[in-house]
Amino acid sequence: MQLGVRFFTDDPNSYNVIAEIPGTDPALRGQIVLIGGHLDSWHTASGATDNADGAVAMMEAMRILHAVGAQPRRTIRVALWSGEEQGLLGARAYLAQHFSTPADRSRLFVYLNDDPGSGRTLGFYMEKNATAKAVFDRWLAPLKDLGATRNVIESINATDHVPFQEAGLPGFNVIKDFTAYDERTRHTNADYPERMSEQDLKQSAIFMATFAWQAANTNERLR
Repeated sequence: MQLGVRFFTDDPNSYNVIAEIPGTDPALRGQIVLIGGHLDSWHTASGATDNADGAVAMMEAMRILHAVGAQPRRTIRVALWSGEEQGLLGARAYLAQHFSTPADRSRLFVYLNDDPGSGRTLGFYMEKNATAKAVFDRWLAPLKDLGATRNVIESINATDHVPFQEAGLPGFNVIKDFTAYDERTRHTNADYPERMSEQDLKQSAIFMATFAWQAANTNERLR
């Protein structure tokens, strides 16, 4: 094996990627429904299932909403985070920059995160938030024919929704129906695109587009 390595020191930062569909309701368009996944990966492979699949599904969810001409009441924003593998750094930096005050934090309606692992999206870990779970259960019902089966009250850690929870904001991560993820692909040299499923990516994108749309238009509160 021959390795050619270069160090770039002009700009040591990594960057989040942000895009949005502006809200249309004068009373609600300042509120943000945020969806996201992380761009960075473990160094031994391309990070296809951790978390290129999540990033792709979020991009496709936004494309779907744009393609159908969606005009949400609240702003729907997508964030592709950097530095997740180094300590959720991209999400933490974004919170510090944009949601540092109570007034700013009140503008975030919800954050929905897609990580980890390829596979169908089954629902959300609800972080012990029974109020939000009751709302999410209603939103989940029309998606059961796509294999979305349940939201659970339990929590999950170690991904980009955690800083939002720590800040007292409603942030939730999806439940994935993945095969051999922890045993075979996660942070290994097997994490290449052939481990991904096109059909599962399509299902995950439709799932997230639906939840983002519901969140952007509901009159209910999640906290």
